[in-house]
Amino acid sequence: MTISDNIRRVFPFLLLTAYGIFTCSYFIFPEYSDPYRFFARVVFALGVFVFFSSTKQLWGHLPFKAIVAYLCYLLLSGFWSDPFDWFLLGQKFTIAVYILCFIAITHYLVHWNSALYERMLQTCILFAALAATVSLVCFYREHEFPSQRLMPMGSLTNINEFSNVYGILAILAMGFALKVHKLQHKTPFLLAVAVFIAIAWFGQSRTAFTSLIIALVLTGDLVLNKRKGLYVVALIVLAGSLVLIFPDVIEQAILRGQGLRPLIWSTAWDQALTAPLLGHGLISPVAIHVDGRAFATIHNAYLQIFWIAGSVGVLLFLVLLVVAFRSAWIWGRQHQDFTIFSMLLFATCVMTTGVDTLIDRPRDQWMLFWFPLALLLAYQSLSPRLLPGSTRGAHAASDKSSGNPA
Repeated sequence: MTISDNIRRVFPFLLLTAYGIFTCSYFIFPEYSDPYRFFARVVFALGVFVFFSSTKQLWGHLPFKAIVAYLCYLLLSGFWSDPFDWFLLGQKFTIAVYILCFIAITHYLVHWNSALYERMLQTCILFAALAATVSLVCFYREHEFPSQRLMPMGSLTNINEFSNVYGILAILAMGFALKVHKLQHKTPFLLAVAVFIAIAWFGQSRTAFTSLIIALVLTGDLVLNKRKGLYVVALIVLAGSLVLIFPDVIEQAILRGQGLRPLIWSTAWDQALTAPLLGHGLISPVAIHVDGRAFATIHNAYLQIFWIAGSVGVLLFLVLLVVAFRSAWIWGRQHQDFTIFSMLLFATCVMTTGVDTLIDRPRDQWMLFWFPLALLLAYQSLSPRLLPGSTRGAHAASDKSSGNPA
């Protein structure tokens, strides 16, 4: 066997390992820019070898075309930004390429070996659950429990971002719990769901917590499973118990109120109306002055899109959402797996109070929005015989691993 053959055999495993580390990077690395550096220097460096071939396969799918159209228009809007800056526009272009590469890598790995890819995701879920548990214990060892607002360990900058990432992983964990049959296999994922819910609750992330409960209930309720009612009841009991046992958390959340968000939204809306059709441009700096303070973000993804890209940008984004939800619903009905649909629902809900621009360095929006879309595109084009659990598919995927990654 030649050196080239050995590289071809090892390459998918290296890419899968790098992808898994990146998925957990929000809990591994301490600095804000570390996930971005790791993706650029490791994941993208490996993924470039499969980028063009995977993108060629993805191009035939409507959700991917909608993603490309939306990203291209946002980048185009950079040319009428004020002030115009080639360097900043180049940064946004690079990040857009990274996003498309992330989607292409996901597609490649799922088609290479979907069963191994899912094992990687399961490992990431359990690792994140361990990180969340350690964060809860360590934080409340030094702060008042439960009234002090939780701040987990990791590279994200605030609790809402952590709640968004943990929320996506919670829905993914629930999906795996519904798939497996043995109780000993379900238990770790169900415990992970409980820990992730606790992160949102003690972090007082009201939108994330409410959206997560709705998405999890929907995930369990849509599956045609005789025991689905047990999952729904358990989730409701868990949420109710948190409310009854820890009323201090609710009290603190109520005292905090909506803060300055309504005033920020009102000011941003007035500014957006000055350029209602095409927007102010992707790299125009947001400057919202409220109550003597300046805000560089609008705290609402939809309003931020309207401010940046105008009505045209909002329309393209809504088309993207409609196409994605429709594809996820069709996939869910065909395979009795509504995990991706619920992930998209969770994302669209929490984006009403945060996330802002979607072309940004790897932060919560990558896991919150681009990751579900990447899964959707990868799985909807996957042959049923290659789905996890198919013996024939596992052999076919193993054989495929010896092929050229490019």
